Amino acid sequence: MGATVCCWLCPVLSFAALCVDAPAKALQGSAVLIRLSSDEAVSKAAVHWQEMTVSVPMTAENGMYGGFVLVPVPLDAVHPLSLRATAGKSSVRAEIFPLNVIWPKQEIQVDGKYVSPPPEVQKRIEDEQRTMRDLLARVSPERWWDMPGVRPVPGGVSSAFGGQRVFNGQPRSRHRGTDLLAATGEPVLAMAGGRVAIAEEHYFSGNLVCIDHGLGLISLYAHLSAIHVGENDMVRAGQEIGLAGATGRVTGPHLHWGAYILGNAVDPISLLPGQAEVRPPKATRPKR
Repeated sequence: MGATVCCWLCPVLSFAALCVDAPAKALQGSAVLIRLSSDEAVSKAAVHWQEMTVSVPMTAENGMYGGFVLVPVPLDAVHPLSLRATAGKSSVRAEIFPLNVIWPKQEIQVDGKYVSPPPEVQKRIEDEQRTMRDLLARVSPERWWDMPGVRPVPGGVSSAFGGQRVFNGQPRSRHRGTDLLAATGEPVLAMAGGRVAIAEEHYFSGNLVCIDHGLGLISLYAHLSAIHVGENDMVRAGQEIGLAGATGRVTGPHLHWGAYILGNAVDPISLLPGQAEVRPPKATRPKR
């Protein structure tokens, strides 16, 4: 269930209100869509979330001004998350309570070069990691996305988001994407409109496409057999951007689909219609 929080101000000659429509609670590792509305003529609002600030474009509609922004619930969030929005003369606060998720664990056998990479590829890996860090820190001022998003391939989930991964017996970081079943050569679609930021081959990700959707939302599509877009191309929601495959660190053909909001990995399934496929084994309010 969601809640709308408003701030009412009564200047001498006018009456202004800023409202924030946000859910009262959300799963760890999920994306949260926030709707802002104001009866004051404002072109932008500012949303402050977890020490970051996003400038949100506001547009006129039916005598009101409104805008949308996405915020992430971190994987390890246990305390209420505070949001503050400001626009014109108004300021309002809201809180979202994270729901605890028991994350799965997965043991995987892959080619040894992807567990202990040879020395000659270390610089390449470091350069690719730096490129990704720079991209995930980007907050473009435009909003090219609309929600809900588009599922990039129709296949079901083969490896869920957020779980601990163990490669060849060696623990690695959590799975910061969702693996979808896909055959080699199957078309892969962009989940939303945006600008292509990366379209190249990476050591672990194989053939990789990353899209900047604006306002801090980045999506990525890894292990492709072919890339059909180039860096700086503008794409629309549902546009074919490549073909699924088995390049990079994989055990077979599939699509690794990732989404990041303000640098935080979220389950991309939470951006789909209804969010019905966010499938934690168990979800409860965390103890505080």
